[in-house]
Amino acid sequence: MAISTRIICSLLLGLICQGALAVPLEPVNLQLKWRHQFQFAGYYAAKEKGFYRDVGLDVNIIEAQPGIDPIEQVIHGKADFGVGTSELILDRAEGSPVVVLGVVFQHSPLNLVTLASSGIDNIHKLAGKEVMIEHSSAELFAYLRCEGFTKRAINIRDHSFSTSDLISKSVDAMSVYVTDEPFELKKANINYNLFTPRMCGIDFYGDNFFTLESTVTNSPKTVEAFRAATAKGWRYAMDNVDELIEIIHSKYSERHDVDHLRYEARMMRGLMEPELIEPGYMNQGRWQHIAETYQSLGLLDEDFSVSDMIYVNPNYGQVQRLKTALLIGAGILILALVILFTISYFYRQVKASGNRFRTMFEHAPFGMIVLDDSHRIQSWNNQAERTFLWKQDEVMGKDVVETIVPKFIHQQIRDVLNRVLSDSMAVRSENPNFRKDGEEIICEWMNAPFKDNHNENRYIVSMARDITERKRLETELDRAAHYDGLTAIANRRLILDLFRGAIANAQRTEGLLGVLFIDLNDFKKINDDYGHSIGDEVLITIAERLKQAVRDSDFVGRLAGDEFLMILQNISDRNDAVAVSDKVAALIAEPCHVENHLINTSASIGISIYPDDSKDLDELITHSDKNMYLQKAQHKSLQ
Repeated sequence: MAISTRIICSLLLGLICQGALAVPLEPVNLQLKWRHQFQFAGYYAAKEKGFYRDVGLDVNIIEAQPGIDPIEQVIHGKADFGVGTSELILDRAEGSPVVVLGVVFQHSPLNLVTLASSGIDNIHKLAGKEVMIEHSSAELFAYLRCEGFTKRAINIRDHSFSTSDLISKSVDAMSVYVTDEPFELKKANINYNLFTPRMCGIDFYGDNFFTLESTVTNSPKTVEAFRAATAKGWRYAMDNVDELIEIIHSKYSERHDVDHLRYEARMMRGLMEPELIEPGYMNQGRWQHIAETYQSLGLLDEDFSVSDMIYVNPNYGQVQRLKTALLIGAGILILALVILFTISYFYRQVKASGNRFRTMFEHAPFGMIVLDDSHRIQSWNNQAERTFLWKQDEVMGKDVVETIVPKFIHQQIRDVLNRVLSDSMAVRSENPNFRKDGEEIICEWMNAPFKDNHNENRYIVSMARDITERKRLETELDRAAHYDGLTAIANRRLILDLFRGAIANAQRTEGLLGVLFIDLNDFKKINDDYGHSIGDEVLITIAERLKQAVRDSDFVGRLAGDEFLMILQNISDRNDAVAVSDKVAALIAEPCHVENHLINTSASIGISIYPDDSKDLDELITHSDKNMYLQKAQHKSLQ
């Protein structure tokens, strides 16, 4: 009977596939946000490798031109899908019914660039200057506002999308993609300065593919097909860079040579982090943080919520729904409970009706285990074998706790299982487990009771899902959000949060805080003389020295560039802060050994004391910043 079922399924699958081949492809248009280049490699891969065709779509990829707004093209029906920036939030707030389907760049590539020869090596030197900024660059305006610029502080000009205007000094600065225009400047041996919104703690998504709410409602299968094929295309593109470069150069555009396309791919990898984050992945909490950033700068109403603009996969078919449920956060618990109780009900029927629903249990997309009231294993499905590496015949009748649970939490897990039976309730938990090969993994468990034929709670159906990778990803994402990617110390956002907490603690205890604003002297010269990679190594070394200079109760963070902030908790008086400042200055003054170079460094350090100088965070930083500049002026006068 089982063999016949397989044969029938195979025949049905074959007929379905043949039918699918006969169905004409659905034509859809994708509007890019710029001209053909590696920036859009994932879409080319999805088209050229047949990923769109496999899901029934004939995708026409439309190149953009200066002045073309992808959002307007989609809204006016000239395209079904588009590529846009995180400014989609502002468009949604203004009434455009856009829905974000996925994210390509986890960190936006938008920067401002100036020529080194212009002398504009500080963002504040842009005051009164001519700056070209392209459309849909709200994050750059947010950056400027964060740095204290008003709308009239700089002169905004229409973007020509040509570095020649910068080189000829027709403009003083221009917005660029860090993956693109800097290559042209490097090729021309022109030194430049880059200013990124991340210097101000503004770290937005970049290059998001989107559609309209009406399209999601009226054509859900098309939308999901496009989203899934696009994500697959991006995975392929980043795994096969050389092949995509050849495809782009031969089929789409020769505007950029092969070296330029390779530069794009290399720079994009750092912004996408494809080895860590699945292409297309986005987090609603991160979108909400982006919205809150716009709100804090007065660019967005306070009551705006991003939930309506974030696409949620609707799916079709029970198996697909189950797979999706394992990926979409809070929804997983609700759906898992439904499935768990369904299987627990059917399992009783299985025992009475000759395994009628056995297939559902065996082929569930997560580990399913049936336990008796002594925690012995009664059933163990295919996915449980793959998760824990134990075959079914190896574990039948064994105590599940003794088999796959670390000894130090044996009693904790037994208490959970006993509570499931005694309280007749489903219990969710997360805990470490061991596989047969001894490797430790982290699993999410849903345990539900079900009754035997005498209406007594005698069995437990347990659903196990390996979330080791998810936990690792969450840790990495949390670290990326709070720690500086170069030096691994607290980033601007985290150090300011820690500062606020330290102030609140000092208020409660009536204690003193020391604030040290640290700025390296002549750091730009190090970059110019030795290169940015050497400069980065110097910053890493300095950050390590700063950590050595403080106690565990103190905090060190990188504000931006070569600026650091140090918070000293529970000091006795100003002299304590001065002593630490002297120690920091001495540590920084020690030569840095980088590769074959011996590099001398020094720092200007400004001090402020809470509450003597102020009780306000911003005023304390400003006070220490001013003191730092006094030291820096003294340093320059001695040169």
